[in-house]
Amino acid sequence: MSVPGNVEGKVGVETYSEFALGHLQGLVKQNHAVMEKIKATLIEDVRAGRSLFVTGSGHSGLFSLELYHRAGGASFIVPIVADYLLPTAGPSVVRMLERTPGTSSVLLDRFNPLPGEMIWICSQSGINASVVDMAIASKARGLKTVAFTSVAHSSAVKSRHSSGQRLFEVCDQVVDMGGRAGDALVPVSAETYAGPVSTLSSVLLAHSIVVAACAELEASGVRCVYTSVNTPEGEARNKELEKKAAVRDYRLL
Repeated sequence: MSVPGNVEGKVGVETYSEFALGHLQGLVKQNHAVMEKIKATLIEDVRAGRSLFVTGSGHSGLFSLELYHRAGGASFIVPIVADYLLPTAGPSVVRMLERTPGTSSVLLDRFNPLPGEMIWICSQSGINASVVDMAIASKARGLKTVAFTSVAHSSAVKSRHSSGQRLFEVCDQVVDMGGRAGDALVPVSAETYAGPVSTLSSVLLAHSIVVAACAELEASGVRCVYTSVNTPEGEARNKELEKKAAVRDYRLL
């Protein structure tokens, strides 16, 4: 994914959107083939009663939270998250734990994804020990693994995992978030970039797959889309979906 190299003149309030929207517009086209494959697998999984697990740490944890139990979202998604791996735990805490093997993969025992189910693992750099461990442990459990990562960023830096592997080198399929090493797109000085796009990129790509899958599932009679509880019929519909989803997601009990 090409990224503009410099900004002509003053950086204004419109500059970030120009850079970010230009970046986002190319992502679906770039990843179209793999996204279609993932969509087809997801539809097959949901029809077979399987769940989709999503995970990430640090700001990539927002990827999991965005996809979970919201108006217009899917009832078959189960996020694997922990407070200690979210930004609110504090940068120094998350930084240390992201680089520590086993801190995220241990969560698999809590959420218990089953062999044959799919997990989406999000990490901009894809180099930290915890996220690579999560991918390795997921594959060992027989899960289908999908990386949402920046191949450009990951390829430019060394893995922090003992295997020397990066996320895109471990997972079965890769959805490339593009961009540049360091995430931010807008050059604000000769050496500094501002305006991260990894969260926007991961959410756009994930929603694009989920929405396409949900459309086909709903059209075939498989109810799976939550509606807003702030509408007259939304809460009743959601409670029916929650009863089924609670079998795999203890947070809905």
